[in-house]
Amino acid sequence: MKEYFKVVVCVLLAVALSPAIGFWVVAMVGASMALVPLGVAFSKAFPETGKHLVERLFATNSSLSA
Repeated sequence: MKEYFKVVVCVLLAVALSPAIGFWVVAMVGASMALVPLGVAFSKAFPETGKHLVERLFATNSSLSA
């Protein structure tokens, strides 16, 4: 009986939270659809900034290396 109760609680929790989770999934997809074109426009306007960031991110001699 305890296992049945656990299953019922999990199902009810999933049904109760699904609208909130769906909202956040849609919100994140919408935000990415807005930010990707802005990122492209920024990289076209300031190409040297992008190169500078890539050089800093993928530098072989970083301050964190042992």
